[in-house]
Parts: sequence; C-alpha cells; structure tokens
Amino acid sequence: IEFILQGLHHFKEISGLSANTDKSSIFFCNTSSSTRSFIISLTYFRQDALPVKYLSLPLISSRLTKHHCSPLIDKMMARANSWVSNSLSYAGRLQLIKSTLASMQIICSSSFLLPATVMMECERILHRFLWGGNGSVFKESLVKWANVC
Repeated sequence: IEFILQGLHHFKEISGLSANTDKSSIFFCNTSSSTRSFIISLTYFRQDALPVKYLSLPLISSRLTKHHCSPLIDKMMARANSWVSNSLSYAGRLQLIKSTLASMQIICSSSFLLPATVMMECERILHRFLWGGNGSVFKESLVKWANVC
C-alpha cells in the first residue's frame, strides 16, 4: 500500500504536478472495506463508482454502445443546428466542420473505441451540415463525401 504514496510522490517529482484531492477519485474492485478505508485515509481521495463521465461519455468496464454515445451525437447535432448556415458558403461550412464538429468526434475517438454506428451517425451529421446547412436536413450532395474528406 506504500507503493500508492510512492507513485503519487514519483508523479509529483517527474511532472511537477500534484493530485488535487478535491478533484481526484479512487475506484476499488475486489478490495476489503478495511483496505479501502486505509487507502482513502492515506490519499484523501474520495471513493467513487463506475460509470463516471469523461468527455461527456461514460467510463464503463464494458464496450460502449450507441446509447452511451448519445450525448456526443446530441452535442454535435445541437452545435450544427445552432449555426445560421444559410448565409455561409460551402467553404465556410467546411471550415466549421473541420474546426469544431469533426474535432468533437476526433477527441472522443482518440479516448474511446466508438461503435461503428456512432461513427456513421457523426459522419452523417457532418455530411448533412455541409450540403444542407443543418445537421438534420438531408439534401443531395454535389461531391462524393470521400472526396470532401
């Protein structure tokens, strides 16, 4: 159990950062209550349980489902629908996709293995925003989506 304090101290020496006890949580699995209490008294972290949200997606011990990823899809849809895109050119919409909408998907994809259906839904939102100016309205595309990407 001393290795926990050594690890925190080593982290502080290398990075120059220390764990904030107000923001840090500790998760236990198959641990006795006396061991849990001892570790919590050493670290001053609060005990938490899964699932916990990170980047608006739950940290869970199983595979993410489309239901788990609905906050990402909802956030992308809300952002795409909030812009007044009727006055934007295709180049302006493409710039918004690259700078904002696609980066939301990339950040989540770099941290989680997203289901294929979620990836396709994100692509659909980007496609519809570019050609229709809205994340939910379908319009015929002028160029293949593969060429745009």
